[in-house]
Amino acid sequence: MMRSQILRALSAARRLMAAVGLAALSCTAAATTPNPVVEPAARVVHLQAQAERRLPHDWAVVTLVAHQQGSEAAAVQAQLRQTVQLALTSLRAHQQPGDFEVSSGSFVVQPRYGREGQIVGWLGSAELRVQGRDLARVAALTQGLPGLAVGAVRLELARETRREAESALRQQAIEAFRQQADEVARAFGARGWVLREAHVSLARPAGAGEPVGLRTLALPASAESGAALPLEPGLEWLQVTVSGSITLQP
Repeated sequence: MMRSQILRALSAARRLMAAVGLAALSCTAAATTPNPVVEPAARVVHLQAQAERRLPHDWAVVTLVAHQQGSEAAAVQAQLRQTVQLALTSLRAHQQPGDFEVSSGSFVVQPRYGREGQIVGWLGSAELRVQGRDLARVAALTQGLPGLAVGAVRLELARETRREAESALRQQAIEAFRQQADEVARAFGARGWVLREAHVSLARPAGAGEPVGLRTLALPASAESGAALPLEPGLEWLQVTVSGSITLQP
């Protein structure tokens, strides 16, 4: 009995000594751990720069429309097909990709109903789309085509013109952003700056007038096919904005 009591006492003493040793090690580690370094808050400045330019429209899209009606759907369809084919034959000789292009549009034949709901005839319409860079040439080639009248004219910037202008404006806006950053850094007495983030976007300037990319002239359905087209180019604003933030270097 006495022996077991002695063994239990020794075991308890060992556990107590181990706990005391761990506590001592913990206190020592806490005492030797250096205080965390608190970094100063970064001096962040938000900036925005813009570059814009006004360009004249240099691409025209003319929609030619043919209308036909008759008592038989097949006859209406055949007449529309013949009208479109004749016009395509005349215009294809002038095709030059990127300069003068011709394509077919919608082709619809639908019934015309009487008062009692019965079919009394057929109505059909077909479209041709003529577009090009030379506005005077487009206007001349779309006049006087048999069976076709001008439905609408859309003036816009050619793809190449828009792409080149946007590229140049991006460079200008980025350079303006960098100049602003240099001025702000000098004004705050910083030795320099580091770019944190930047966003580049294309936007329409306030009060620019017409929607970007479109200038549509709708013509009356009774307009004669030989009448001169009103292809007077308008102007379109392009604007590139660069916004972002910089960190001033002490």
